[in-house]
Parts: sequence; structure tokens; C-alpha cells
Amino acid sequence: MKNGVRHSLATALLAVVLIANADPAPLPTYRQDVTGFVSAKGERALLMGYPGALEIWAYPLQLASDFQLRFRVQGTVAPIEAAPLLRRVDRSPNEVVRTYVGADFVVRERLFVPRQQAGAILRYEVEGKPDVQIEASFRPSLNLMWPAALGGRSVSWDATRSGYVEREPLHGFSATISSRETVAHDDAINLARAPLERYAMLLAPRAGGDGVRSASLVLALDPSAETDGAQNIRDSETAARRDAATHSAAVLAESIAIETPDPAVNRALASAALALDAAWACNDRIGCGVVGGYGPSRPDRRPQYAWFFAGDGLVVMEGMLAAGQFDRARQELAFVTRYQDPRTGMIWHEMSQSAGLIDWVGKYHYMYVHVDITFQYLAAVARYVETTGDVAFARRNWPAIAAAWRYCMSVIDRDTGIPTIPAGKQGQNEQEDLRDDIRLSSLWIDAADGYASLAGALQKPALVKTAAAAATRARRAIADNGWDDANGFWLSGHRRDGTPVLSQRPDAIGVLDQRVVSDARAARVLNRIASPDFLTDWGVRSLAASDPQYDPNLYSAGSVWALGSATVATTAYRQHRPQTGWAIWRAMVDSDTLDSAGHLHEVLAGDTYRPEFESVPEQSWSSAGLMIAAVRGVFGLSVFPAENRVRLAPHLPAEWDAIRLRNVRIGDRRVGLAIKRDAKGMTLTIDNPGDALTVAFAPVIPLGASLTGAVVEARPVTIKAVSTGQDNHAEITIDARARGQTTARIMYDGGVTVAPVRRPASIGDRSHNPILTSVSEYPDGLGLDAWVSQAAGGAFTLATDRVPSVGSGATIDRIRDGFYRITVAPGTGQTGSISGYDRHKVMMTFKP
Repeated sequence: MKNGVRHSLATALLAVVLIANADPAPLPTYRQDVTGFVSAKGERALLMGYPGALEIWAYPLQLASDFQLRFRVQGTVAPIEAAPLLRRVDRSPNEVVRTYVGADFVVRERLFVPRQQAGAILRYEVEGKPDVQIEASFRPSLNLMWPAALGGRSVSWDATRSGYVEREPLHGFSATISSRETVAHDDAINLARAPLERYAMLLAPRAGGDGVRSASLVLALDPSAETDGAQNIRDSETAARRDAATHSAAVLAESIAIETPDPAVNRALASAALALDAAWACNDRIGCGVVGGYGPSRPDRRPQYAWFFAGDGLVVMEGMLAAGQFDRARQELAFVTRYQDPRTGMIWHEMSQSAGLIDWVGKYHYMYVHVDITFQYLAAVARYVETTGDVAFARRNWPAIAAAWRYCMSVIDRDTGIPTIPAGKQGQNEQEDLRDDIRLSSLWIDAADGYASLAGALQKPALVKTAAAAATRARRAIADNGWDDANGFWLSGHRRDGTPVLSQRPDAIGVLDQRVVSDARAARVLNRIASPDFLTDWGVRSLAASDPQYDPNLYSAGSVWALGSATVATTAYRQHRPQTGWAIWRAMVDSDTLDSAGHLHEVLAGDTYRPEFESVPEQSWSSAGLMIAAVRGVFGLSVFPAENRVRLAPHLPAEWDAIRLRNVRIGDRRVGLAIKRDAKGMTLTIDNPGDALTVAFAPVIPLGASLTGAVVEARPVTIKAVSTGQDNHAEITIDARARGQTTARIMYDGGVTVAPVRRPASIGDRSHNPILTSVSEYPDGLGLDAWVSQAAGGAFTLATDRVPSVGSGATIDRIRDGFYRITVAPGTGQTGSISGYDRHKVMMTFKP
């Protein structure tokens, strides 16, 4: 107990220090569409829903569902439905405020969930007509999360609590739903006919010390049948609100802070950092870990996806690493490790919040079903150790790591060197019964590389050699037998009978970063993906639109996954296709206002901009994907604390001239990195509070630019030019001084920057933005391989210090000195059409 207290005090002191030593980051706020999903979350409770019906959970129990409001006004017999009066929704990390506007009154509904208590507070503030009363009705539940269930529940009115008490005698569960402002309520009586399915309470707001007329309704799990949990929450509301605000500020103070010229980007990334923290849920019988997401319950009290998934958790853990949330990342890895199958070493797939009350492993088939997660686990642990330098974690958990490795080895085909999916198990692709799939084979390379890295960190050279050999063999197997050269794509896998699966899915794009395929094969794949067959204005389709199985509304057969889009964007940047990466990633930023503001949907439709009908509005790994693609992709940031080294290879988009990264975690220190770009070069300022640091700085520079030199603290240094064919980089090595500031500058002349002109999609839109597939440099010229909407045409911006001209099929207009607009008219495609787009080859020449 003393150790726990000491740890809590240390955590609190750390939060204070972080806030004191960082520029205060404003909490992101949104004014969201009134039709959108809302949620208020703590670690032990959840309040959520779309307009017209909320549900309240105190894990693992649903306390109430179908919560609705009506207003009663003197002089009007019929109650007034609240839903049609909803005019405004304001979101902040700690509270949702919904504003209802009647003919002569306004009601503000404040939704709040304490961070560490099992309940929720709904506060109603009334302005205008003095006699407005609040009618709150709901369906009592007190039932377990899917797939468990309770019987023998009862509901009764308790006058001393001024509320309803729900009870379940077998397990002793009890919950209170109460308001001190109640003036009337439905009697909980045992009717022989038409028994009550929902209950209503009438609340009369009262003027408080602040002069505001208000009423509060509290729903809470009782610590015991004799204890009023709602009153406990009511008594500690002020402290709970203060705790929530302090915690949110501490999360932002701990996380990487990204400042760009684009306020929407800054807000979305701050929201993503907070969303990663909000995915943390605690359950007395299971423990604390990351849940998959938050969305309305499906039948049988199945809230999508407010239970535990190891695979989702590992992705979110990677997002936490990108955000610098190292402590929580370690806790999530420990949680995943805790439930590893002790017999086989397999990592688990999912656990309902009710798993601690039923025989989850013995009587249900959900726990150990996904083969791929064990491979993912090894790669994730290696990433954690590399990023944090926490070798002690690997040492403590080596038995679990070694057991996971043995499980992976047990499913490797001796003849092919790649994993085989055992009968009754699943790989990455849940929709088909496959013998092997390319995503799993790619994960095997990551797992083997990761295991080799971990073994090396623990001085186990024999295991390093074994794992490295396995990774090499898997690379060779994919290169030799995993490719469909006729279509220029990888094979998705093989069915049980050995038949190859030729469906073109982008989810295995990571093989391009694994030294598996030739540059020519990689270029062909990247060009295919950067086409309207895959790209939409809101992300990347999960299956090519030209595939016979494509359906834009199916979960995994043509819809647009946020995580899949983030993965493609990250790889596009690593493969030096910044035009592709930026188009995808910036569209993801826009989608954080599509529905539940500050969060990203799980899946969008593949044909028009809208949520796919099964999608979860607050998917945890979607927020993780946005953060990962920003840090590893857009900014090209990698940290190596064991070597006291950082690599920064940013691909700044054309519209940004400056960025600032604060709180970049390198071990225990937090470094600042600021870039400013002008027409003649780029300046990097490093604020380093710790020991001397080596920084490899390799920013993208304009195509065709001539390097004129580089300096660190005004001293010339060696500069290296790197041309990838699709972009150009300049690289220098900086020895950043200890406990001080270091400035470096890369200088260049000339060059060309080109970018599509994009317009954010509005809900219901089809894609219309131009797609820049690739660029080709020629002497005194540049070629664009682009796709342009048949309906809308397309435009590109061009920045150059020379005089440009374009060939047939396009026009060029000067915007101002050094800046031009290239316009391609609709319906003038030259080399093919796909999904309402025409392909164009735009040729430009330049004169001094």
C-alpha cells in the first residue's frame, strides 16, 4: 500500500513539474454538428449516444439506456420533446454541453463523467421562462456487458436517496439514479398489465449561489447495497471536475506538442493525444487497459468497442510512443502480457468487460483466435524498448516474449518459411478462411526483426542469429512467391486448397519498407495506390474499386479505414511519395469533425464521404493512426535513446513554412525542434535540456534545387544530397550542445514545388480533388502523372523562381511572383479513366 501511495504522489508531482516547465497548451474545443455522437468518459464509467438517446455504463454494467429528455412548461399540457430543440453542441476533453432552445427558454445540458468514479452527472441549467421543468426518462438496465447477462433485477424508489435504486441480489450489484431536484417520479409498481419498461423523473431547477437555475441527475454504481454511490459522486463533483481538468492538462504537457501554421492540424493532433488517454478503462475484475473505442450499443448491451482488444491496444500503444506517453504505453504492454495464453504463448484477441464474471476462455471462442496478434506483440515490444530505452521491461518480461516467439515459430511452414494459419484460427483477414495471408507474412518479418532486436539488447547472440535468419528467409519467400506481377501487386494470400487470392488490398503496404521488393515493383504498387482506384478525398479504400468484390458499404471490401489510411500515408512518406502521404493524412485531419468531434471514425464509406453503417464513431486506433502517421510520416521523427540520437526527416507540405515540435521524448529528456523555411533554405533550432545529442536532419527540399551549403552554429558542415526520384532531400549531422540551444541551416537555390489544390470533402460528397500520382524530373522540365475529376477538373499550385509553361491539356496562370496555378479542364483525359477520374500527363518546361 505504501508503494502505491508513493507511486501516486510521484505521478502527481510529475504532472505538476511538466505543466510548470512547458508552455501551457490550450485544451482543444469544438462546436460540433448537433446530429453527431457525443460521449463523456472516465476510467470507470461512460456516458454516450446520438441525439435523442443516451446510455450510461459503470464497467462492466450498463446502468441505463434510451435516456431521453422532455421539457414541461406551465400553460402547456403536452410535454415538449427536447431532441428537436437541440441547437448547439460544444465539446471539450472533460465535458459535453448540449444547448436546447425553446420559444422562450434555453436549457444547457452538461454531461460529465468523473475520471476515477463509477458514475455520471447530467446537469441542466435553465434560462428564460422561470417554470421550465426537466423530464428525464430512461430504461433501467443494471446488466452486464455482452455476452454475459443478469437476472432477478429489481427497481424501486428510495425517498431518502430521491431516486431509483436498481438491485441484483446474486452478485450484490446495486446502482442509484437520483436527483435532489426531483418533484415527481413514476412509481415502480408491479403492474399485472403493461408493466413499466421505462421510468421518468421530473426535475424542478433551483437557483443556486451563482444565480443559475439548475438541476442535476446522477447515475452511479453503488459501492455496496447500503451505500448511495450517487451521493458520493454528488459530494465530490467539484473535486472531480478539478481532477479532470488537471489530468487533461497533464496529458498534453506530457505528450509531444505539434505546432504548425494550420490550426486544424494542431487541434486534431492535440485531440488525438487526449483520445489515446481516454481509451484507458479500468475494471475491478480484469484490470486497466486500452479499449477499442466508443459507440452506441448493439443488441445485447454490446457497446462498440468499449472492451479490451490486444491488437487494438498494441496499435494504440504505438500511438502513445509516437505521442511520448511512455508510462501509459508500458502499462498497456504489461496488460496485454498479463493475459497471454500460459499453455501456448499466444497473445489474446479480445475480452469483454464481463469476462471476469464468466468462463470467458472456456466457453467462448473470442480469447485466443487471432494468430497475427502474437506476431504484432513481438514487434510492438521491440518498438517500445527501442523508443523508450526501457530494456528492463524486456528483461522482466523475457519469459513471455520467449513464449510468444515459440508460438510464432510453431505456425511457420517449414517448406515456405512463412506463417500458416491453423484451422479454426484467423489471420489479419477475418473475411476469408486462408492458409496464409500477406499481412501475416509481413508481420512475421516485423516479429523476427523485433525478437532479434530484443535478444540483442539482452546479449543473447544465438537468438539474434536465429531470428535474423528467419526474417531473411521470410523476405525471400515473399519476394519469390508472394507477388502477382501480372497486376503489379502482392498476392493477398492462399486459400486452404492453395488457390492464390488476387484481391488488391493496400493493408500490406508495409512490405515496401521491409527490403522485400525491388524499387520497380514498389514504384508500380505506389502508383496503383495513388490512383482513384484506391484513393478517395477522405482516405484509402480497403479494396480496389475495380475488384469484382468491391462494395463501398462493406466493412472490409471497399470501405475506407482510418487506420489503413494512416498506414498507407506513413509508408508513402517513408517511400518518398509525399504528395500521396499528404493527401491522405490531411484528409484524416478533416474527418475529426465528421461526427464525434475530436475523434475519428473506424470506417467510412468507399463511394461518398459518410460513416460506413457499422462504423464506431470513436475508434481508438484511428486516433493512434493519425498520431503515428504525423510523427513517423509527415515529420519523419525517430528517436534512439540508447544511442543518444534523433533522426528528423520532415516532408513539409507546400503550404507550411514553419513547424515546432515540443516535448520530443528522448529517454527522460524532452527536446524542442523548430524548423523555419524560406526561399533560400531551412533553419533548424534544437533546444536540448540534457546531455549532448546527435541529430540527423534530412528535410525534403524543392525538386531540382541546388545545394549551396550548410552550417551549424555558423560553422560549415558536410551536406549530402539525396534524390529518390520523387523528392529530394538534404542531410546533415548536428552535434547538439548539452543543456542549450543549437541552430543549423541548410541552404539551396532554385527548385520547384508542386501540389494539388484540395478542397475538404463535405458529408455526402463524392471525390473531386486531383490526385498527383508521381512526378518526373527532366532537364529544364517536370512531368506530372495526375488524375483529375471528370466532373470538376483539377488544379495544382507551382512554386518556382523560373518562368514555367505547360503543354496541351492544361493552362497556367501567375498568382504572384514565383507562384503559379496549373488548371486541367474536366473531360480532357489522355491515358485512361477510373472511378469518374481521367488520367493526365502534364508536361512543364522552365526558362530562367
